Amino acid sequence: LGFYSPRDGYRIHIVDLDPLSVTSGGWLEDTSLVEKYKISDEAYNKRDGTFRKFKEKLGQQQVKFPDNYMEDLCSTIKVGDRCQVEPGEKRGVVKFIGRAESMAPGFWVGIKYDEPVGKHDGMVKGHRYFECPPLHGGMVRPDKVKAGDFPERDPFEEEE
Repeated sequence: LGFYSPRDGYRIHIVDLDPLSVTSGGWLEDTSLVEKYKISDEAYNKRDGTFRKFKEKLGQQQVKFPDNYMEDLCSTIKVGDRCQVEPGEKRGVVKFIGRAESMAPGFWVGIKYDEPVGKHDGMVKGHRYFECPPLHGGMVRPDKVKAGDFPERDPFEEEE
């Protein structure tokens, strides 16, 4: 290879013409040709440190939030306030504050983002919380929202 003086970014394409090679017949690409290890459910359940045991343990440790979770943080936020959402410094307008039946217990803040950085249009799991253009809506916990003087960013403004 040194004779050809390869440089960064060059690509080498190798074709294996050996009929006795492992690559012939697709042995390295077709996984259906590989013999799989099988274990019965009974034997798997007897083992420690499996993914199934991890999921069971995780299900038992679920934290239950009270219905008024983060209600105190909502006292400084009002519908119509300009805000910034962390992480990511996404800016927008508060459109909803309250409990969301289709989501986890506690209080939520609905944001209409200035740019399409959201996940929905104000409808979450079939329940409409507020109106906004597609991909401009987000539902976040109040601890992620900073209300204040956060004007819309000028997309043509150069940041230094």
